[in-house]
Amino acid sequence: MHNPLVMFWCNRRLIHSLALATVASRYRSSWLGMLWPVIQPVLMIGVFSFIFSFVMPLRWGSGAGGHDLPLFLYSGFVVFSFFSDVVTRAPTLILEKPHLVRKVVFPVELLAGVSVLIGAGYFLINFVVLCAFLWLQGYPVENGFVFLVLYLPALALGLTGLSWFLSALTVYVHDTAQVIGLAVSALMFFTPVFYPLSSVAEGVRFWLLMNPLTHVIEGLRALVLEDSMPSVRDVISFWVIAGVVFLFGWFWFRRLKGGFSDVL
Repeated sequence: MHNPLVMFWCNRRLIHSLALATVASRYRSSWLGMLWPVIQPVLMIGVFSFIFSFVMPLRWGSGAGGHDLPLFLYSGFVVFSFFSDVVTRAPTLILEKPHLVRKVVFPVELLAGVSVLIGAGYFLINFVVLCAFLWLQGYPVENGFVFLVLYLPALALGLTGLSWFLSALTVYVHDTAQVIGLAVSALMFFTPVFYPLSSVAEGVRFWLLMNPLTHVIEGLRALVLEDSMPSVRDVISFWVIAGVVFLFGWFWFRRLKGGFSDVL
């Protein structure tokens, strides 16, 4: 099938079933089970509140000033955790399931979609928890729905393409998984997760703006913390970048897929 969106649509039930099975297996042996995806973001906001209010109190002259600091930081963490969860899992998508390549007629392209769907599910839970705390603080949480429309579909497309690229590459270059883990950790410090973009020097800010995640995080903060709309140019640029990554990843994966069975 040459159209990836049509492929996902035709296999939507299979993708949904695989995602549910993966999540269920992750919490099968835990006492609290499916409550953990809700408990974890609540605990994380509590940790942020304690650490950055009492242990390492942070103050900025602008940017985060006037906002609830733990929620300001967590709004960036929510976006970056979606990215990091999907990207760090991507290199092993094919390596961990060689039987699907060698013995079963299965569209392995769907594995990236399953991974992104799981990540999007966790993101939405974290996002709802964030909006609940924002609502308690009096912020305009209705703008969160605008964010989900403007940014989330494009972010999912971009992460799908990146997953295709990394999963196919790792079949041939196994060191990719280790490199990606280090790269994601480093990227967190080059993304305005734990600091406002406005606090960065002008010369450095230019390079941070080259990071597409910066625009997603800044767009979220503009909507839910500042009650303002993000730049139309930034939104369109992000959609274009996400679309290019999606298509590049698709063609890359299809190009390398033929040799998977020989290598695995």
